[in-house]
Amino acid sequence: MPPKLRYSTSEATSLESRTRSDHGFPDAEASLVNIGAAKISKVSKIKDLLSYLGSKNPLPTPVHKNDVVWLFDNVAYRGPTGEWQAEFVSATFAGKVPAKFVDIVGDIADAVGLAKGDAEEAVIERRIVPFVLDILPGKQVRVSHDKKHLLKLGPGGRNGISSDVKKVPAPPKSMAVESTADVPNGTLGILDMKTVYAEPEGWAIISDVDDTIKVTMTSDPTGILRSTFVSDPTPVPGMPELYAYIQSLVTKSAPWFYLSASPYNLYSFLHDFRDAHYPHGQLILRDASWMTIPGLLSNLTLGTEQYKIDRVAKVQGWLPKRKMILIGDSTQSDPEAYGESYRAFPGWVKLILIRRVTDIASVGTEEKNLPERFERAFEDVPKSVWHVFDDPAECKALIQKLVAPPQIPNLAMATEEVSVKRQKSAKDVPYHLIYHAGLPGRGEFIRLVLEEAGAEYTDTAHIKDGMKEVLAHITGEAPDDGINTPFFAPPILRHGDLVINQTPNILQYLGTRLGLAPDAESDPDGVYRINGLLLTALDGLGDEPHDCHHPIASGLYYEDQKPESKRRAEDYVKVRLPKFLGYFERVLNSKASGAGPWLYGGQLTYADIVLFHCLDGVKYMFPKAMLKMDNEGKHSKVFALYDAVKERPRIKAYLESPRRQNYGLGIYRYYEELDIEP
Repeated sequence: MPPKLRYSTSEATSLESRTRSDHGFPDAEASLVNIGAAKISKVSKIKDLLSYLGSKNPLPTPVHKNDVVWLFDNVAYRGPTGEWQAEFVSATFAGKVPAKFVDIVGDIADAVGLAKGDAEEAVIERRIVPFVLDILPGKQVRVSHDKKHLLKLGPGGRNGISSDVKKVPAPPKSMAVESTADVPNGTLGILDMKTVYAEPEGWAIISDVDDTIKVTMTSDPTGILRSTFVSDPTPVPGMPELYAYIQSLVTKSAPWFYLSASPYNLYSFLHDFRDAHYPHGQLILRDASWMTIPGLLSNLTLGTEQYKIDRVAKVQGWLPKRKMILIGDSTQSDPEAYGESYRAFPGWVKLILIRRVTDIASVGTEEKNLPERFERAFEDVPKSVWHVFDDPAECKALIQKLVAPPQIPNLAMATEEVSVKRQKSAKDVPYHLIYHAGLPGRGEFIRLVLEEAGAEYTDTAHIKDGMKEVLAHITGEAPDDGINTPFFAPPILRHGDLVINQTPNILQYLGTRLGLAPDAESDPDGVYRINGLLLTALDGLGDEPHDCHHPIASGLYYEDQKPESKRRAEDYVKVRLPKFLGYFERVLNSKASGAGPWLYGGQLTYADIVLFHCLDGVKYMFPKAMLKMDNEGKHSKVFALYDAVKERPRIKAYLESPRRQNYGLGIYRYYEELDIEP
C-alpha cells in the first residue's frame, strides 16, 4: 500500500487532479513505495512526547558532533515597534546513513531508467541523502550572528525543523550579516547562513522556482525524479539574464524570495543552484516533514495554490510597505495564488509575470495555457498588473517602465529651448531651477527632491548661457515683474508666475507639492517638524563644514586662512560632527520616526533627502572621520538612511548620470590636510 499523501486529492485544484491522473502520478508514487523515508531517531518516551511541543519544548537537547545541521538564509525586517527581527530556520538530523541506502539508490536509478552501475548513480547517492537520514526532534541549535551575538533557536519539532523569530541587532552598512552554527567540532551540514536586512519600503521580488527559473518538469513524475536526483540543475533559458536585469533596477537592497513547493530536503540542492545562476535570496520551501520520495511527487503537484498563498501572506506580514513583483509559471497554481494575493492585499502587488510553459512534459495539460484560465485567475486584477510571457526578454520593458520609468527631467534638460515663460497656471508647467553650473552646491538639495519625485524641470546648469540668467538675478538686472521680489542669491526656483529663493523655502514648497511632506489633513503640523530637521541638517552638516575651509571670511582664498581652517576642521570632526550624527541617530530611534529608515512618520520626506546630501558631502570632505564613525556602529541608523536614499531607483539613476556634477569649490571641498581622523 502506498504511503498516505500529505495533501489529499480533495485539496488539489481540478487542474492538479487532471494533470496527476493524465500523467500517471498515482502509479509512479505506488511504484516508489519501497524507497523508504526518513524516520524519527529513537529517543526516550518523554523526549518523544516533548517533541510535539516544537519550539516550546522545555527540555531541548544540544547538537552532537555526529549530527547534521542545516542553517537557512533569511531576511530581516522591522517589527511592529521598529526593531529588527528575522525568522531563523534550522534542521537537525542524524549523520549516519541507513543500511538500505544502496538499495534506495538502485530503486531511484531504476525509476528514471538508468542501467545498473551507471555512473549517474553517484549523483543520486549525493542527492538522496537528505531524504533518508533520520530526523532528530528536540535539538536546539545555537547561531553566532555576525560573530558577535549568540542566538539560541527554538528546539526542532517532530520534523526536525526549528522555525523561530528572533530579534537581531541593527545591520552594518552592507545590510547583510553572515552567521555560523555554534556546534561541536566535526558537525557536518550547512553551517553558515546569510541574513539580508530589508527596510520597510522599496521593491521586493517573490519568484517561483520549479519551471519558472529551474527546469523541473513538474507535470511528469519521471521528469521530476530525473531533474531532482540525476540531471545537472538547468536554469530556464533567459531567466538568469532577466533576474540580473531586474536586480540592476531594484538594486541589491531589494530582497528576493524564492518560493517553491519542494520539501526542505532539497534546500542544499536549490541553495547551490540559486547561487550559481540568480540573485541571492531567501528560499522558502515546504516544511511539513522530511518527506518520502513519493511525497516529493505529491508535494510538487498537490495543494500548491493554498501553500503559496499562505507563504506570500507571510512575506506580506514582514514587508507590508514594499512594492512587490511576483513571478511564476503556468505549470502549477501560480496564476491562481498570485491573483488571490493581489486581491487579498490591495496596492501591495505591483506586477505579476507568468511564464507560459509550452513543453507538454512540463505543463501537463494544454488547458493550463488557455487564455480563459488566466482571465479567471486574475479576475479583478487590472490588465496592466499581470502579463503572461513566452520569452523572458519581453519582460524587461515592463520592469523598466514600472521600476525606473524614463526620467522626465532628462527629456526636459536635453532641449535647451525648453520654454520657461511665465504661465497663468503654476500647476501645469515644469519647474525651473536657477543655480550656478559646475558644482552641486545648494542647488543639489533641490535637484535631488525633483529627481526623487520624477518631476519635470529645467536647470540653468545644463542650459546654454544659463549662467546669464543666474547673474541677472544676482546683479539685479532681471526684469521687475511686479509680483516677485528681487533675490540676493541662488538657488532660485521659478514655477509659473511664482519665483522664490532660499533653499529651505524652496524645499518646503516642493515637498508639499510632490508628496515628500506629511499629509496636510492627517498631520497638519508635520511640515514644521520636517523643517526643523532640515534646518538642523543644513546648519550642522552644511554650513559648519563650509566654515571649516572658510572660517574667517568667505571672500578670502582658502590659502589665506589655512591655519584657522585646520583648527576649525579639527574641532568640527572631533566635537561638532559626532554631536550632529548623534542627534539624528536619536531622531531615528524616536517613536516619531516610525517604522523604517526615515526621520519622521515612517515615510520618506524631503528632510531625508537633505540629510542624505549633507552626509554625502561630509563623506567627501572628511572621508577618514566618516569611515571611522560608520564602522564604530554608534550611528548605524544614520548611515542606513544614507544608503536607503542612495539606492532609491530615481536617485540612483541620477547619481550615476552625467547630470550629477562633481564636488569642487562649493560647500563641500576636500583638502588632504583637513582630512582629520577623530
